[in-house]
Amino acid sequence: MTIDGLLTFVGLVVALFALATDARRKALLLRTGVTLALTLVFGAAVLYLELFSVVAPECEWGAKTCRILVLDGDAPWITAQQAAFVLVIFWLILVGLNLNRKTLGARHLPRLLALVTALLEEKRFSEVNRVTRPHLSLITKVASGDLKASDSQREAASVLQRLLYRRRDYIHFIAMQRPATAVEMMQTESQVVFDFADQILGTLAENPDSPLFTEVFENQNTAYIGYAFPAHNTYLSFLFGDARQAERLGAWQPVMEAALAHLADGKDGAYQAYLSGPADRFYDKERWRDRTFVAIRYLDLMVSAAMQQGIRWHMWLFYAPHLTKSLLGLYVDPRRDEEVFEEWPTRNAYLLSSIFGALTDWIGAIERLPADSPHLELESDQANHENGNIPKSAIIALGDCLREVLLAEAVSDRFKNHLADICFRCLSKLPKNGDKAGFRRSMIASLIAGGPLRKTDHLPRLLEAFGDLDHVVRARLDDFAEALDAALGLWRGPPSPFQRFRSLIARRKPR
Repeated sequence: MTIDGLLTFVGLVVALFALATDARRKALLLRTGVTLALTLVFGAAVLYLELFSVVAPECEWGAKTCRILVLDGDAPWITAQQAAFVLVIFWLILVGLNLNRKTLGARHLPRLLALVTALLEEKRFSEVNRVTRPHLSLITKVASGDLKASDSQREAASVLQRLLYRRRDYIHFIAMQRPATAVEMMQTESQVVFDFADQILGTLAENPDSPLFTEVFENQNTAYIGYAFPAHNTYLSFLFGDARQAERLGAWQPVMEAALAHLADGKDGAYQAYLSGPADRFYDKERWRDRTFVAIRYLDLMVSAAMQQGIRWHMWLFYAPHLTKSLLGLYVDPRRDEEVFEEWPTRNAYLLSSIFGALTDWIGAIERLPADSPHLELESDQANHENGNIPKSAIIALGDCLREVLLAEAVSDRFKNHLADICFRCLSKLPKNGDKAGFRRSMIASLIAGGPLRKTDHLPRLLEAFGDLDHVVRARLDDFAEALDAALGLWRGPPSPFQRFRSLIARRKPR
């Protein structure tokens, strides 16, 4: 390499650095110390070789030694210019390796903070993600004090954490466009992660174009109990593949609260009118972009995963009654007094049916749970809470939901009977005897009590729904009939509820 060649090469390096984006230049400058040291050492060596014929000393040692050291002799093994070229290549390799290292040290954090701050001011979120993602663990460890660092370095880490985990516009970008980064950030063991996870999941739940809606649609692959969660469904795989993550982050709250807020905002508006329309096309396509339906499916995926994995918590499946009450508050059936043969007269009816379907699925799962599952351990067969038992919690929630439906004036008798039929058929499949018989007794108690509050105002309508039940199913529910008889015996008012019950049964017997 000649002097002219060296100058040309240096000019190209400078030009490339100048053409790089501002973010890339600043990212490269995070490791200026090693880069400058390499450049000074190799630059001095190259200049020495380029000027070898002028500055090189005489070799006064033995012939063999001088033959290696003298580059420009009578028969050089390598010329000074060739050696300079080799050194330039080595310099390029070493600098490239240094600049491409993914790890930073605590000493780099103040410079990283300056870079991230400048990028966020310009809303260059993609570049922020690229330069910070490899160092999330370092930032967390330094900010929490788990890694030794100076006060200025710890302060820089804390500010970085606040910028990355609390800036709403950046969080929105991460949630919608960088699911892998969002998941990696939610894995962080730090207090800041809880608000961050709420914002991520809330953003996803509020936007039908979000990755969460796509993943819920794609995650219909059932397992023996619940569902399988393939890795390409980034959010669901992280939250429910190991449902302890969902439990740790309280992953139910932001999604369910977003759905309830959406329903509250829909009162007397376009969404209520939409829910009051026919459900024929809703089942095929529209439901996967409906925020309420996706929230119900999300709850089903989460609760099923927790039950399958033996997590002792109900995962707040008690959002199901809240959703039911909100949907009933919007319920309008334009064909309520007409002969309607569709299974779901409105979109709202389909959503209610989906809630009842999820609850009865969680209850029916007791037949498939392994014998050592904690969700088969009942403390009581009454209608009381057992927060560590998912099937029992679903039984309590189902009784509450059915009572609300039976008392809803806007819902037709036909659809009330349809939802009651879902409950009765689930009950008929539960074992009467054996270790699991307590679940059947619990469900009878919950349906009659209307959930955990032990109400009786729904009993006359429950009697009518039971009388309207298919006689084959009804024949398998003699224990429920006896319990209902006993409950109605305490209810006052003519005619006798017991006589009314018997007359309904006799009127519906096949001839």
